[in-house]
Amino acid sequence: MNNGLLPALVIFDCDGVLVESEAIANRVFAEMVSKAGYPLTAEDSLRRFKGGRFKSLQAVIEEQLGRSLGSDWIAKLYAAMYVAFRQELQPVAGVVELIATIQARRIPICVASNGPLEKMRVTLGITGLWDLFNGHIFSSDMVDQPKPAPDLFLLAARTLGVAPADCLVIEDSRPGILGGLAAGMPTAALVAEPQEKPAIEALGPTYLVPSLDQISQWFRAEAGSLCP
Repeated sequence: MNNGLLPALVIFDCDGVLVESEAIANRVFAEMVSKAGYPLTAEDSLRRFKGGRFKSLQAVIEEQLGRSLGSDWIAKLYAAMYVAFRQELQPVAGVVELIATIQARRIPICVASNGPLEKMRVTLGITGLWDLFNGHIFSSDMVDQPKPAPDLFLLAARTLGVAPADCLVIEDSRPGILGGLAAGMPTAALVAEPQEKPAIEALGPTYLVPSLDQISQWFRAEAGSLCP
């Protein structure tokens, strides 16, 4: 994707980019760890752990507590999340239009998420987005290292036969932005909350966007190029 030309592949993060799941998931996570004896608000969970894997976060909480949360704790966490998702989950504003605009350009799309495949089946299924990706959905469970390592993005690009430099990553979290950049891919950072802008901007993303609508405008441009 040299000189701002349109990419040959668009790689979407899932939580916070495709579906509005971050606040819901972190609220449920905070409630469960608080009940386990580790006081945590939903706001603090979102600030500290956004974009992380809950498997990894369990280890962090267990280390702080000095005891195990139990081998079935993650399963209970996801079960509680799925109940909340089915009641509250919505697609991110503008994402359906963005996907349609990209597909009108005949550019392939995929998902690369630190979350497990089962969780994406639930969240993308609820919001009607699952079928739009034609099975091109990648989980960090498929690679050795999750984001912020580049492994997941490189797997997606390799599978779809596209060079990293010709991809566009759309992310909203620190691990994802760093992972996209580490993979050598132009990376658009979605910053929906103004207070997050300084920290995200400091990571050095290729593009900084306030909404998915701005990315849709890039793809609709007659010149066929991305404009930061």
